[in-house]
Amino acid sequence: MADAPHPEPHTDENTTDTDRAIADILAEMRTATSEHAVELGRRLVDLLDRRNALAATRTADIAAIAEGIDRAVHALDDAASSAELMRRACERAAELCSADKVVLSRLDGDRIIPVAAFSADPDTTPALPAGFGLPAGSPEARALETNTVTVGSQIPAELRETLGANGFTIVPVVVDGTAASLLHVGAVLDGSRRHALGVFAEVLGGHFERVGLESRRERQTALLRESARRWTGDDAPPSHGALDLAPSQADRDAAEQRLLEPLTEREAEVIRLILTGASNSAIAGELVITVDTVKSHVKRILRKLGATNRAELIAKYQSPAR
Repeated sequence: MADAPHPEPHTDENTTDTDRAIADILAEMRTATSEHAVELGRRLVDLLDRRNALAATRTADIAAIAEGIDRAVHALDDAASSAELMRRACERAAELCSADKVVLSRLDGDRIIPVAAFSADPDTTPALPAGFGLPAGSPEARALETNTVTVGSQIPAELRETLGANGFTIVPVVVDGTAASLLHVGAVLDGSRRHALGVFAEVLGGHFERVGLESRRERQTALLRESARRWTGDDAPPSHGALDLAPSQADRDAAEQRLLEPLTEREAEVIRLILTGASNSAIAGELVITVDTVKSHVKRILRKLGATNRAELIAKYQSPAR
């Protein structure tokens, strides 16, 4: 797909034309007769007024776009899940770019998988098309190669029904340093709005990272709470003897609080390998770290999870079904 670069907005074109006309008049005035110089002066005043008006319009446009970016970013702040974040991203990108249709896709190797879409038509629910390959030389490929906002005219066949057929703008969304998704906007954007879309995509990538971390933290907390319940006797059968040896509620609360000190991502990787029975040397080789570093991680894991050694950790941390 060969796509010619899209021109800058008409305001920029008009400003350039006006500046060129002003320069021509100033050059002509150097050799003009007195009578002709008066006429050239009138034209020069008109052109200067026109340039000032264009500059004011440009400033107002930029201010409006900045406000749009601010609204779009704030709309992402309290998204509680990836699904909600994707839906809001499509809606706000459409508003920011004054576009009727937007499609957000995730990248799966060399395939593009649409995962969310927006249509400004309230009577239309956009259908998500099937995934499609990433053609070499396409606007999508160029956007990923350069990590920039790219304008295209030939929309992929799989997206035409959802996105329309009148040109589009695309930007990669980077998560943890890697392009993880693509945002297709069903409009050919000018320079200012392309810049705004790029800023929005950067912020969106940060929000995907945030939601992912929160999701992992919630899963980890749930696992630790379950372990705390098992280890503090919540699942043990009731005592039938005269002496009740079950831990008190205060003991349970204290143990659970100790167990809920969160593991780091590296510690989570280490404990995953410990539970497979891997040795410190094997763990070091798998994670490309030193054996001494593994030992340090193991000590912190044992302390956080309330185990005295690896055997106790494996026995208590693995679920009974494992």
